[in-house]
Amino acid sequence: MSLQRSTLAGLGLLLLGLAACQRQPESIYLWPFVWEDAASTVTYDAGADAPPIPPSAPNPDAGPPLPGTPYTVIAMPDTQFYAAFYPDIFDAQTRWIAGERALGNIAFVLHEGDLVDTDNEGQWSAAARSMQLLDGLVPYVISTGNHDYDYGGDGWTMSRSTLIDSYFPVWKFAALRWFKGTFDPQHIENNYALIDVPGGGGQWLVVSLEFGPRDEVLTWADGIVKQYPDTPAMIVTHAYLYQDGTRYDHTAQNKLQAWNPHGYPIGAKPGAVNDGEEIWQKLVLGNSNIQFVFCGHVLDRGTGRLRSTRPDGTTVNQLLANYQVQDLGGGGYLRVMQFFPAARTVHVRTYSPYFDAFKTDPENDFVLGY
Repeated sequence: MSLQRSTLAGLGLLLLGLAACQRQPESIYLWPFVWEDAASTVTYDAGADAPPIPPSAPNPDAGPPLPGTPYTVIAMPDTQFYAAFYPDIFDAQTRWIAGERALGNIAFVLHEGDLVDTDNEGQWSAAARSMQLLDGLVPYVISTGNHDYDYGGDGWTMSRSTLIDSYFPVWKFAALRWFKGTFDPQHIENNYALIDVPGGGGQWLVVSLEFGPRDEVLTWADGIVKQYPDTPAMIVTHAYLYQDGTRYDHTAQNKLQAWNPHGYPIGAKPGAVNDGEEIWQKLVLGNSNIQFVFCGHVLDRGTGRLRSTRPDGTTVNQLLANYQVQDLGGGGYLRVMQFFPAARTVHVRTYSPYFDAFKTDPENDFVLGY
């Protein structure tokens, strides 16, 4: 993410991980994951000021029930320290997803950016090796974070130069039926997909945006979303929501938000980057079919969510997750999001296949309507 690190700090993180008790990733198969087959075990979160809704009730703000059986979408928060220091944790994540794809009815995986900590061949090789465990098994959409780009010694992204295209080339994805294209034919950084939901539940349009997307990228994305007005859409981008549950907004007064894309050298020219509020205004607000935005990037607590309503009454759930500053660079925690079309709800759980452990606090285990 946007952590300024020295060589000494990186060494300290590595030593901390080596000192911790680490399970062997092969042992994850000894712990069966309990998948829900109905939405009746949790209560829909309508917001802090709303009265509770009975567990069996559908989301009252949504349209009619959708067809299909429950299915799962996995969000992978920043994996940068796994690529740098703990490749076994990275492998445990994707191996678990591949192994659970049938039982969990896993539709696809979203990577929220910062696949690597430093734009070098060793880390990209590790990231590619781990993500390739999903090849041919589960579709995955990747987005780029600030650490996926070339940056100076102070840790701040200096340019959009990156090795990602050598390890995740466009031609590899272009051969896949669900992959539909990129902003730049030679670069994977901005891409979109139409992915079928298991069980006949329709499709999701997924649009991936670069860190602090440029104006021309948002114009491209807006055009893509408008091509599919009747298809529900998700946006995945690295920096969008802050941990206080508000969008990044560099123009806001009396509001301290660290690591805004406008604070990086790549944002020196007008239109060169857009933060969360600008993405909202230029893309999300004007497209009623966008139902979710997923992001990472933020340190400290690294969680947040916001439910926003457009003038036409449609809603958008915006979710932040990033655990990289916790033990072992995040401990392998994933966002496991089970969708229940009949109730139009999604149960978001936070799980580490490396430790077979859940985060069960309200910031990491909740239900949303869509």
